[in-house]
Amino acid sequence: MKKNEIKLLSGEAVNRIGNVMYDYGNSTWIAAMGALGQKYLGYYQLAEGIISFFLNPIGGAVADRFRRRNILLVTDYIGGLMCALLALIGNDSIMLYGLIAVNAVLAMMHAFSGTSFRSYVTTIIEKDRLVVFNARLQMISQVVSISSPLLAFLFVDRFGLRPTLLFDSATFFFAFLILFSIRDKETHVENASAEKGVKAILLDIREGLLFVVKEKEIFFFLVVASLVNFFIAAFNYLAPFSARLFGDASAYATLLSMGAVGSILGAVFAEKLFKNSYDSILIALALCGAGLLSITFLALFGLPAFVICLGNLIFEFFLTIFNIHFFSMVQKKVPNHMLGRVFSSIFTVAIVFMPLSTAIMTALPFSVNIYAFAVIGLGVMGISVAGFFYSRSLLAK
Repeated sequence: MKKNEIKLLSGEAVNRIGNVMYDYGNSTWIAAMGALGQKYLGYYQLAEGIISFFLNPIGGAVADRFRRRNILLVTDYIGGLMCALLALIGNDSIMLYGLIAVNAVLAMMHAFSGTSFRSYVTTIIEKDRLVVFNARLQMISQVVSISSPLLAFLFVDRFGLRPTLLFDSATFFFAFLILFSIRDKETHVENASAEKGVKAILLDIREGLLFVVKEKEIFFFLVVASLVNFFIAAFNYLAPFSARLFGDASAYATLLSMGAVGSILGAVFAEKLFKNSYDSILIALALCGAGLLSITFLALFGLPAFVICLGNLIFEFFLTIFNIHFFSMVQKKVPNHMLGRVFSSIFTVAIVFMPLSTAIMTALPFSVNIYAFAVIGLGVMGISVAGFFYSRSLLAK
């Protein structure tokens, strides 16, 4: 591997640790409030989803007009600063609102950094190495983060929320330093239109959406992913309550760790078990649902939390395979100067139903239930199977 490739992988690994610690610490702290926690955890996740939906298109247009490395540096710096300031709050009531507000700010930053990173990869990595790099990126970040859920459980339990936020701040600043050391020139800026302003940004967003719609393979998988993400958002809402549902204080940490193991294995076997074909990718997506469905069955048999959480390992294993092949396909098909806009269009359409799912889970008093995992799993399987048969006629033409 080249030096800059190692730096990109290292920076992502550090960010992954910080993200897991941040989400685990905040989610468990809010979920521990009981009925009030169920309500505010919904607000916490809903704000993130809504902001991402509206800002992702703008983030992609900005990524195509400015240097993506600089965007990543600014967002890392702001993230580190916000977590440090949040750790200084001493009042729990203010902290609750502070967590929601800072999570909203970080969602704003991610709207710019997410598309910028995916687009910046093509500046550093040759096209014939994209699948390998994406698999390695997923594998290394998950190898580093496999211990993060358990580390987060021990860290939060021992030191509390505020030291965890300081740790999160340090990871943002460390990732900033790693990225700062990369100096490769970004040629896409030379191809960017000189026209500036709101009108130019809107035209860029329109161009990205039109490109996605014209590429029927990308658009098809995007529609499938957006429908599946409706159910994945419901699973993400349920996960912090796993300690209550599985009867084990460490269940949430175990669930996340199992997911990390599944993601690592998925990255290792993505090329070996599945071809980069439409049918095989949709089969992988259907098997994601089978993993979530198994959580309910294993829990009903009264098995230990460790065994129940194997369902998340299966889910993340096949979801990783789907993501690696899909994003690699996009990076190969799309011209470099348009990657930001296209990725932002993909991210926006992919999450269009996620805020609705979170809102429904928040509003329904019976949503936190062991049977909900089965409903979610069956939903994912149903959409994937329907997509499989539909693709035979749509994409074969």
